[in-house]
Amino acid sequence: MKGAQPLIPRDDWFDRLARRAAGGMSRRDAIGFFGSTTVMAFLGARVKPSRASGTAHSQGKDPGCSGTRTFYKEGCANPVPKLNYEPKKNGCGPQTGFFASAERPQGYNPVPQKPLYLANFTPACNTHDEGYGTCNRPKEVTDSKFLGDMKAICVKEYPVAGFFSDLALVQCVKSAETYYTAVSELAGDPYKEGQSEGCDCCEECPGGAVKCGGECCRRGWICGEKGLCCEPCQPGWIKCPYPNEPRCGFGCCMPGAPKCCPGMQPGSLRCCSGKCYKGGCA
Repeated sequence: MKGAQPLIPRDDWFDRLARRAAGGMSRRDAIGFFGSTTVMAFLGARVKPSRASGTAHSQGKDPGCSGTRTFYKEGCANPVPKLNYEPKKNGCGPQTGFFASAERPQGYNPVPQKPLYLANFTPACNTHDEGYGTCNRPKEVTDSKFLGDMKAICVKEYPVAGFFSDLALVQCVKSAETYYTAVSELAGDPYKEGQSEGCDCCEECPGGAVKCGGECCRRGWICGEKGLCCEPCQPGWIKCPYPNEPRCGFGCCMPGAPKCCPGMQPGSLRCCSGKCYKGGCA
């Protein structure tokens, strides 16, 4: 086979079906409408459209997420603060200490709140806990504030100049730096846990689908060269520029003819198994 016509990606027929069947109804509303209608017909019961379509776990207008709010997972593209969430605070040390038991569920915390009895770092540690549990707050920002807060506590505790006061201040600052080094180098997992507890994942389109030209595409589809929803090439097929293709701007050549060649008309495409030659294949 010397040449073949390229496979043109289909546009998103579901969007067009929704527009024709529901007028100005959006794709998300159409999913809810058609899904709820099917379920109600099958069960003979009244079901809310949001439950029939299996969408967000929150209902009503959401000021923090314009799409679908789901439970946070690592790798979420758009994390948003969880609604009505207050980060946990437990002073200095891990959330759960060592040797936890039924009698002592919090376990034993080996990290002193007042190292060497010089200054009480509990307020700084609580602010640090709150920072880790605040969605989208960078770890470095929270850790840097932690160090600054502890140093401020030291200065407030020993404001008067003098030999013993200066000595205590220096030792207090060293303790603060030790605490800072511990969280900046060893607290990666606690930070991830805090973000997981403080964030939801906001999917602008159902199922994490992409949005092109203001419309949600089918899951697994991509934005074409012209900014519209297009079906991607099948695995093993070759994506080729196709300017004349009205919607997607590309075509797909099968493995048996993987060479992208210009066709007879400007902007057209021809798939070839060998060399390109005068608007076709050699």
